Amino acid sequence: MMTYGKQRFDLVLEPISGKAVPVHAGEVLRIIQVEGEQCVDFNAFSLHDYKERMDVGSSRGSTGFRPKKGDIIFSNPPRYRPMIGVLEMSPSCQTDVLGRTCHATLYEMAFGLDLHTSCQDTIAESISEYGLTPDDVHDSFNMWMNTEWDSTGQYWITQNTGRKGDYVDLLAIFDTLAVPIVCGSGDTGITSNYSFKPIQIQVFEKSEET
Repeated sequence: MMTYGKQRFDLVLEPISGKAVPVHAGEVLRIIQVEGEQCVDFNAFSLHDYKERMDVGSSRGSTGFRPKKGDIIFSNPPRYRPMIGVLEMSPSCQTDVLGRTCHATLYEMAFGLDLHTSCQDTIAESISEYGLTPDDVHDSFNMWMNTEWDSTGQYWITQNTGRKGDYVDLLAIFDTLAVPIVCGSGDTGITSNYSFKPIQIQVFEKSEET
């Protein structure tokens, strides 16, 4: 494991919340399971040009559908630059870049709920501090989201197996606005095992190794 710089940021995100955090080149964002079994959605933007953002769709050719330790996630074309590096990942963390960020209309159509928490709304609220809008929310890098699919393209979600204390370390390859959130679908399915739990985020300064 690489040696990081000193910790400069530490925050517990309560259920159904998120935070946009600047993470500069060479710094590491750590996302931690406080209780376990909590899905995390993650968006990211260039800190200096919000039109450049993480693009999991463009990265699937190199990362597959489940980014893992050692993988690189790129920004959107035409820039298409290495943006996020996965430095460390606990074995229980299954990732997913197929599932679309959940949104309010989905819950209205699927469950008849006129008002429900969603990742779309939580990310939008988190990035509003930086002048970004709901239209800027993009497909997420999903962590601790257990999914399966078959040869016909049928896709489904299975039980969350995240454990207390598990974590993922993400390296910012250039200055990034990182946006981790607590997934908003916890009470409607097994994405987070029918409940909402907190997550913890930390930022470590750059080191010679990073």
